[in-house]
Amino acid sequence: MLHSILRAINVPLLALSATNLVFCAFSGSVGADEFERFERTVRPILAEHCLECHSDQERNGGLRLDDPVAVTLAGEKSDTDSGRAAIVAGEPDESELLKRVTSTSEENRMPPDGPQLSDEQIAALRAWIESGAKWPARMSSTSGSDQSLPSASMASEEQLARQRHWAFQPLASAEQLRNSVQASESNWVWNEVDGFIQSERERHGLQVAADANPYALARRVAYSLTGLPPSTKQVADFAQAAASTGDTRAAQTQLVDELLSSPTYGERWGRHWMDWVRYADTAGDNSDYPIPQAYLYRNYVIDAFNNDLPYDRFLTEQLAGDLLPADSLDERNRQRIATGYLAMARRFGSLVERYPWHLTIEDTIDNMGRTMLGLTLACARCHDHKFDPISTRDYYGMYGIFASTRYPMPGLELFQAQQHFVPLVPDEEARATLAAHQSKIDALSAELQKKLDVCEQRALENAKRQSECTLDEQRRMNDELDGLLIKARKAGENLAAAIREAPSVPDAYAVQDDQPRDARIQIKGEPTRPGAQVPRKFPDILGGQQLDESIAAASSGRLQLAQWITHRDNPLTARVIVNRIWQRHFGTGLVASTSDFGLRGDQPTHPLLLDWLASELIRSNWSLKHIHRLILNSHTYQLSSRDIDSNLAIDPANRWYWKANRQRLDAESLRDTLLLIGGALDLTPQSTPHPFPKMKDWKFTQHHPFKDDYPSDKRSVYLMTKRLTAKPYFQTFDGADPNVCTSDRDQSVTALQALYFVNDQFVHAQAERLADVMVKAAESDTERIEFAVEKILCRPPTREDVELIQAHVTKLKLQMASRPERELWASVNRSLMRLNEFMYID
Repeated sequence: MLHSILRAINVPLLALSATNLVFCAFSGSVGADEFERFERTVRPILAEHCLECHSDQERNGGLRLDDPVAVTLAGEKSDTDSGRAAIVAGEPDESELLKRVTSTSEENRMPPDGPQLSDEQIAALRAWIESGAKWPARMSSTSGSDQSLPSASMASEEQLARQRHWAFQPLASAEQLRNSVQASESNWVWNEVDGFIQSERERHGLQVAADANPYALARRVAYSLTGLPPSTKQVADFAQAAASTGDTRAAQTQLVDELLSSPTYGERWGRHWMDWVRYADTAGDNSDYPIPQAYLYRNYVIDAFNNDLPYDRFLTEQLAGDLLPADSLDERNRQRIATGYLAMARRFGSLVERYPWHLTIEDTIDNMGRTMLGLTLACARCHDHKFDPISTRDYYGMYGIFASTRYPMPGLELFQAQQHFVPLVPDEEARATLAAHQSKIDALSAELQKKLDVCEQRALENAKRQSECTLDEQRRMNDELDGLLIKARKAGENLAAAIREAPSVPDAYAVQDDQPRDARIQIKGEPTRPGAQVPRKFPDILGGQQLDESIAAASSGRLQLAQWITHRDNPLTARVIVNRIWQRHFGTGLVASTSDFGLRGDQPTHPLLLDWLASELIRSNWSLKHIHRLILNSHTYQLSSRDIDSNLAIDPANRWYWKANRQRLDAESLRDTLLLIGGALDLTPQSTPHPFPKMKDWKFTQHHPFKDDYPSDKRSVYLMTKRLTAKPYFQTFDGADPNVCTSDRDQSVTALQALYFVNDQFVHAQAERLADVMVKAAESDTERIEFAVEKILCRPPTREDVELIQAHVTKLKLQMASRPERELWASVNRSLMRLNEFMYID
């Protein structure tokens, strides 16, 4: 009977499925007349205009119009983002549903697209709400039927699929994973990594490539761990050890340990981390204000990698180092500097009034999600995530944690001073230094905050009344708000001037706790449209932990957030970082989408290996160096990059690792290698800030932003990085974007890159420096050729190499008879530097 009624009123039967339309009764059963009236007048409206976006399957705004219990809840109990009840039985004018379908505002009206409800449909909804808004769950006994509709508690298949997604499942035990491996060629297997790889390779019917030659392997592992070529002695020792034993295993283990203990390891892998956390020495606002203290965080990262700081501790210090106990001032300062990760979030705008802090917090959550969890959390800022089980409530549960955090102000066009940086001297020393100025700064700061609070409240009131006012009233309200904003701007300028006059104390670009508070959902991501308040929490799919009341009242909750992220039961954190390590060694991750483990990301090619590595990371007390050793000492890592024709037909992308992937040197490795070859690379770490102008001289504006540059012969990781104006060299060779999480570097091949090696003065200078050394170190052409090839290509020349280069040298001697000899050999060096063998890691 129900189906025939729906056919008569032309409602698709799909609307009855558990994944689209599920109703239950407000109270008891209803009569046949009420049931028929609901089916005839109300259900078709909801099915046609509402349920595509507001059902158990798609809860835009947190609203379900297929569950009468959900739509009648208001306040903290409400699941809707606005916190208001969609339907108030008997009160149509108090029902948000009716307000939205009758609204003339483009921002508020529903449905947002497509035809609006007719007057007759609106009247039907009004009459239904006035009569008590009853939703039938069961035909009454007078109807002669006992047919029930599906239960509202039934989860949709799509929701279940999201929850069952591989990335959200617990890690399997290492023993279970090892026992699942079946590889017939056991002699080929050197460690557990090989067992997982070989098992899949055999399953796909693939042959394995031969091992790489010792010279290529020594170069590969050196770049992989340090971003620099191996020394001539390291190459010779490695090749000799391999030749004497017949294989490279012992030599490889020794070389890996040697490189992991080198300070250049931390510089290489610190640079990788800086890619992911979008490190920069400027703020990214309209004027791109400089941050002289940013280098402290960079050096913290490098030291953490060199000291093999446990990864869970590494993350905890960056999220909440200021909230951890410390036994000394040095330890306290190191942990405070670590929170530079949060301070590093992008800044926007140029005004202290109406400053868009919500965008900085969004950038924080987005980067934390991508870098640490492999999730695109920011997609839930305006609505529930379209693909992953992350709700808007999850997002604002985390938002409240960072809204309870005080970010430092690096400077703005109309606030040209630093504020809220964290002192690195004892508190009493900082107070003594600032004593003569602190009372004035505090008073001006309190005055500014008071004016900003008034502006914020007025802006919220104006936004709330906007749709109800005439144009003249709207103009008057906006003019009044502008007047308040101008007063706040003046207060900000006075405060900035007072800060510039005060003496400075050593400080860090770091965060600290602010007034603890839960956040309100921002409707459509707009802070001027506050919705329901959400307790600070972790996403439901990852545990859904909330802050205890005592902690929530006294702290931001950042420490608890760090503990949730690094908890052993969180399946994402360990998986994400071991996948990133694998990607940087092999060129592609076991999960190719390294910053997206969600439903739109790639499936892992070797899920068992991924989980085993993650389990090993946790078992080894989160030691990243342990993971490096497991991977680099595997037989899989030793393979050559040569193709096998039969394999190419089956696996052209090398998803099953039957050979090594050839990778291009990244921009930093290329520059550092050229400097090293020329003898100009300064390998001492940079322990001082860049020579930025003094704060009293800051005059940067959006039309004249900070654009200085500070050339250096130190490693590229120490170069000053601007957010808004990238160096042309790094643009040419696919450097990281300091505005976003750079998951992996592009490997483009362009004419500009070729022209760089032909014309750039930097390349010419390094080639000439090497030529000077060659001319002095060797007398014969053959010796000089051997010297150049070993220095540039990290291997001895073949006889064919010598003959080819010698012919080139002979020709140049005739053409350049009157020119200095160093120019001839510089030409040879430039030719070698242009080879693919130099540009790529084989």
